[in-house]
Amino acid sequence: MSDENDIYLDGRSFGDLSMAWQQACTLCFANGDLFRRTVGTAHPIVRQEMLEWYDDEDTEIAYLLAPAEKVRRRLHIQGYTDERCRDLWEREYLKHIARLEELAEKSDVELRQEVDAQKGLSFDSWLERAETLGLDHWVRRGFIEFDLTDMFASLALELQYFNPEYVWTDLVAYADDFDPELSVHQNLRRLNQFEDEYQEFVRETGTVLILTEGKSDTEVLSAAIQALYPEYSDLFQFVDFQEFSIQGGASMLTKMVKAFAGVRLNQSILALFDNDAAGLAERNHVDGIKALPTDIKTMVLPEIELARDYPTIGPEGERRMDVNGAASSIEMFLGENALTDRNGQFHPIRWTGWNTQIKRYQGALEHKDDITRRFLARMKKGGDPASLRAEFPEMNQLLNAIFSAFH
Repeated sequence: MSDENDIYLDGRSFGDLSMAWQQACTLCFANGDLFRRTVGTAHPIVRQEMLEWYDDEDTEIAYLLAPAEKVRRRLHIQGYTDERCRDLWEREYLKHIARLEELAEKSDVELRQEVDAQKGLSFDSWLERAETLGLDHWVRRGFIEFDLTDMFASLALELQYFNPEYVWTDLVAYADDFDPELSVHQNLRRLNQFEDEYQEFVRETGTVLILTEGKSDTEVLSAAIQALYPEYSDLFQFVDFQEFSIQGGASMLTKMVKAFAGVRLNQSILALFDNDAAGLAERNHVDGIKALPTDIKTMVLPEIELARDYPTIGPEGERRMDVNGAASSIEMFLGENALTDRNGQFHPIRWTGWNTQIKRYQGALEHKDDITRRFLARMKKGGDPASLRAEFPEMNQLLNAIFSAFH
């Protein structure tokens, strides 16, 4: 039998997907498409192929099989619509003709004739030519030496215009690893984990979605990354609190983390809690969730020197205290110019209540809105990123902690 994992359209291998087999299975097959049969009782299309590999029809096999129309609809939902795939074909075909014409200038008469035959074809006329030549499937490395870079677009077009009956793949190599108690997609994720154990590679983090406790936190971080580290700004995304009227707060951040964990998005997510009593309590709660996906990380704002001796107001009056872990919000990272009033005095933190979960007092910085506005105005003014990093050491410390959160 073959050592590769192939996706088959009826009895023919769509071999281009062998290098992306697990992704192809995720896109093409639903959880009810797994079958365990003997070779002799397998679906006729599968049985015909398997009889070339096995002499004994009583051999047990496993495979994924779905009607081609069902797979086509799944691809459509994933964005591989007929219109988009045809548009992609038209664009890439023009590049293909340009390459062929360049080759034909230095080649034989036969290739120049082939270029002339292909030149000017639209997608519909290309299909007509394929029918004239008696083709019943999508041609790769054949009479036109052309295919789309996106193999799933090729698959979607073939399902649409050449009408195979079934799409399937064998699971012989993974039969023992497929847990019958788990769904197909859960098993496919397990296979990725198994491969990670045996293959040495660095898994990229990808774009990181940063979840914060509220709108101002998101505005501050977005502006700070753009100003201090513009070269990294495309690697981070944020929830739009304002556009969708999302409530803020530490408990709401916990709810967002649980929601994203529940749908199991394949995206790196960083939940950033304030370094105060409420933030620490909620972060501890989230970290206690055993089923939290590995691509969701949590962190609290790092401890900073500025917060170790900061003015506070409480029942005992005014005192300077270490507010790390009790009242350090993102405003503490916005620089001394933003944090001080007209007289050069730091806006104080006012103690508000006792947190029974972690047994600490909770505090809140006064005049937060004014502090945030001053910082955002400074970020908008801009400047040399290196100079801004020196001007805002606390923010620079925070951003570097965020950058290394998944390391």
